[in-house]
Parts: sequence; structure tokens; C-alpha cells
Amino acid sequence: MEKAEKEENKVAEEQSGNKERAATEEQNEKAEEAAGQTVKEEKPVKREKRRKAEKKRRKKKKKSLWKLMKKHKAASFVICLFLVCLLTVAGTVGSLMWGLYSNSVGIVDPDDVDPKAKDVQIAKQDPKDEDVINVLLVGSDSRDPNAEMGRSDTMMLVSFNKAKNKASVISFLRDTLIEIDGYGQSKLGHTFAYGGVGLTINTLNKQFDLDVQDYIVINFENLVGIIDQLGGIKVNLTEEEAEYYRANGMPDIQAGYVTLTGSQALAHARNRSLDNDFGRTRRQRAVLYGIYNKVMELKDPSVVFSLINYCMTQVSTNMSVTQLYDIATDVLGIEHLTTQQAAVPKEGTYSFGTYEDMSVVEIDLEANKQYIKELLY
Repeated sequence: MEKAEKEENKVAEEQSGNKERAATEEQNEKAEEAAGQTVKEEKPVKREKRRKAEKKRRKKKKKSLWKLMKKHKAASFVICLFLVCLLTVAGTVGSLMWGLYSNSVGIVDPDDVDPKAKDVQIAKQDPKDEDVINVLLVGSDSRDPNAEMGRSDTMMLVSFNKAKNKASVISFLRDTLIEIDGYGQSKLGHTFAYGGVGLTINTLNKQFDLDVQDYIVINFENLVGIIDQLGGIKVNLTEEEAEYYRANGMPDIQAGYVTLTGSQALAHARNRSLDNDFGRTRRQRAVLYGIYNKVMELKDPSVVFSLINYCMTQVSTNMSVTQLYDIATDVLGIEHLTTQQAAVPKEGTYSFGTYEDMSVVEIDLEANKQYIKELLY
């Protein structure tokens, strides 16, 4: 009898335990469902909040750009190179921006690059330093308005080191004798005519151990219209330069700070009759600095935006609007920006010579690699 009662009690306890466990499991499932539903409901809310916060941040950033540009006038020439692209973000429609990079040069695996192609692709490079941004500014020397491609009259590396708050501009002399893939030794300036900006970038990367992937190209002929739109620019001329220009079609030009028209500024930027390629690159930087200063003198942002819209029809780039905007904002947002300008080859690392009936600049390649590394990093 006692044995039967024990068995009944045992069964009852098991049934009771099963019921409790089932109830607990059901409560847990309901709790999990409720929690899951809360998460599902929260996700869209969080996404919307993040979207609004980002929009607000960008709007605030955009409004502050003009103040930053006026504040950092001392940052001078380096910011000038990004200014044209920067300002267009505020006033350019998408179709115009699409025209800037719809036909841009692509970046491909190095094994897929054909150095003899008409438009050489850019060989993909891993960044040397994640904090350093390098952009190549190329001024095309096409004297024929119908020509698609001429020599590169200007090659300037614009670099921004975010970690060290440092911006640099390095001019490469186009007469530098260099090894070019597919062509052997020739002038660095010939790379643009041989294979476009892609071959220029690949040559600079390979020979000087760089990691350039982005570029901005402008035909120097187009500077005439841009400068005339500004009403001329001020440039500091030496007595020797003024005397030369007076003897060559500019009878009223004087030494010191003078206002040059578009055609006069172009002649100044191209002039190397008085010295050499070093003098010309100095004059080119002076003209671009003059453009920057004139833009900064304009008080009405809407006028500047209108001008920049015109300027952006004169350049091509493989950089997106976001890239340009973010770089320029980062540069302008620095309280104490260190800027520096230099030319490659470095003084004391080159000699003038002749190669296949061409006047060239022969350089110490390793010394200049080290020089560039010290400037950028």
C-alpha cells in the first residue's frame, strides 16, 4: 500500500515539474519574442536617428567651409589646389560633377596595365601611410585647342599628412630623365603624351616609391579664361622678368606686385627663357597662388560658387565629390597647418645633360626618393 502511494506521489511530482518547466519555457519564449520585437522596432529608429545626425553634421560642416577658408588664408597655395574642387560641392549640379570623372582613368591590378596603351590605367598601390593623402595635379601643355593630349607642363604632388597636420606641394621637373615602362629612358614630361595621366602616375610611383592613385588634370590654356573671369591676378615679378616681358609684347609691365590678365599669367607660367625648369615651376606656383588669393578676396560666396562652376568644366579628375569635400574640409579645419613647397630633384642631386639630342636633367634617384619621403612622412 505504502509502495503504491509512493509511486503515485512520484508521478504527481514529475507531472507538476513538467508543468512548471513548460510554463517557464513559455514565459522565456514570450520574453524573447518581446525582446526581439523591441530590437526590430528600435533598429529603424536608430538608423533614422543616425541618418539625421549625419545630415546635421554635414550641413554644419558645409556652412563652416567659407569661414574656414577665410580663416586659413595663411595656408596659402596648398589649399588653392583643392579650392576649385571644394567650392563646387556647394553650388554644382550632379550632371556637371558627373562630367568631371565619367571618363576618368581607372585603377587596375598592376599585371593588367598596358604601358603602351593610348590611355594607360593606373596600377593599384597600397598606401604607404594611411594618414597621408597624395593627389597629382597635372597641367597639360597642349598648344593645339583640338588636341586631346599634349605634354605635361606641370606635375605637382599635393600631399596632406593628417597625423602631422602638414600639407606639401612638390613640383617635378618635366625635363627629368627617367625610365618609363614601355619606352625606356625619356623626359618625365613625355609620359603624359605617351599614355596620359595613368602613365605619368605609374612612372612617378615606380621611380620615386610613391603611392599616388588620384589626380586632377587641367589644360593650362584654360587658365586664361579662369583668370579673366576673376578680373586678373596679382603676381610678384622680378626686375629681370619685367624687363623680359616689356621686350616681348607687354610694354607696361613693371617689377613688383602687378595684375596680370589670363594670357599674361599663362605666358608667365610657361616662361623658362630667363633660367630653367626650376624657375618655371616657381612661376607656375606663383600663378596658382595668385588665383587662390584673388578668390579669397571675393566677399560674396555666391559669386565664388558661380566662378567655380565655370572652373570645374575645365578640369578632369578620378576623385569623387565626397573625397574632394572631405580632404578640403580636413585641411581647412586644422588650427595650425604646416605648409611647405619643394621641387624635385633636390638641390645638389642633379646635373644638366643631353640625351638623344634632348636637353635633360639627370638626377640621383635614391637621394630624391629619400628627400620626398622626408617631406611627406
